[in-house]
Amino acid sequence: MGPYRVSDSIWLSPVGRSDAPELYRILNIDKSVSLGLHSSKMTFPFPETEAIYFTERHESRRQKAGIATNWAIRTSAEGPMIGLLALDPFDHGDMGPCYDQEESEAAHERRILNCGGLGYWISPEQAGKGIMSQALIYVLERLARQEFGYERVHGEAWVENMGSRRVMEHAGMEQTVGEPCFVPKFNETKDIAHYIVDLAPEAVGRTQEIDFDF
Repeated sequence: MGPYRVSDSIWLSPVGRSDAPELYRILNIDKSVSLGLHSSKMTFPFPETEAIYFTERHESRRQKAGIATNWAIRTSAEGPMIGLLALDPFDHGDMGPCYDQEESEAAHERRILNCGGLGYWISPEQAGKGIMSQALIYVLERLARQEFGYERVHGEAWVENMGSRRVMEHAGMEQTVGEPCFVPKFNETKDIAHYIVDLAPEAVGRTQEIDFDF
């Protein structure tokens, strides 16, 4: 569950109730995080009650499940959060499951891949420093592969969000076809850039169906 040391100045550790004040402060600096995320709960301004609810919910679910799928990005193991990175089971929705390219000789059918889905944001005070790229590379190589055993990881960003897209591309993810979606909080349909990365088949670990939506 962490803390995980990405570098001397980048750590990942579970979100806790004590993060609520900093979460509330960061999400009210400007609209950048709200504009970058699909979630209807991610609004600007962001209510203090929602910051408390979010952190308490994550702490409670982590304690019950014994596993973390969302981590605060920090500059030290116990430092204040500067961002968030999530790695949950991917909801394929209308696109349907992903299949292994190789057919099983015994069953003569393709196997459904175990897929994870990324979500992330960083404080506007820390943007442009390469922090998220380093954190994402670590999560793909260390956590997705070894801890959760994901065979493929998906990520999405609005087409115009070049910063988020560059983060995924820098981490070795490749763009595929993305489906436009209607976003109620914007009251408009937005184009999505969809990215995937396939991980080594020797990845082993565990995963669990937990809804850690924001």
